Amino acid sequence: MTFSVVVCQGLLVVVFLASAASKLRSGRALRALATSLTAMRLVGRSRATAVAAALAVSEGGVAVLLAVPSTRRAGFAAAVVLLAVLTAGVAVVLRRGSEVPCRCFGASPAPLSVRHLLRNLLLTAAALAGLTLPAGSLTLAGWLIALLAGGLAGVILTLLDDLVELFLPVPTS
Repeated sequence: MTFSVVVCQGLLVVVFLASAASKLRSGRALRALATSLTAMRLVGRSRATAVAAALAVSEGGVAVLLAVPSTRRAGFAAAVVLLAVLTAGVAVVLRRGSEVPCRCFGASPAPLSVRHLLRNLLLTAAALAGLTLPAGSLTLAGWLIALLAGGLAGVILTLLDDLVELFLPVPTS
């Protein structure tokens, strides 16, 4: 594997694991996602819980596919498809002008915004790169450095809403 492929792999494994874990950590978290999906008008109330569960399980499945060497390419392909669906959903919500909280990584009160769309496009690009870049070989040290770099980038992306909030002006009352 090339350095870039391993960086993309580490990035996507961290992002999809964090996303799945945040949704599956409790029934309350899953219900919050279902409520958010209904508020986004992406699915009806009767299907929202099933769609929320399917989304979380799909994210976990993609992370596992990416983590296992023999299924890595399938993981990148599945990530491209899942991210395309998620990105389309964000675009629809933004086009409608809805202010619905992003439940991508749990209970963030931040509404979906252009930064979420850009984040998803970046993740899609990483998945496409991992899928299409040529395989190569790395030393163990090179592999570990690439994996750590990708994992760190994944942590930063999962904390994006929190990081942005740090730099917003404090409301005065």
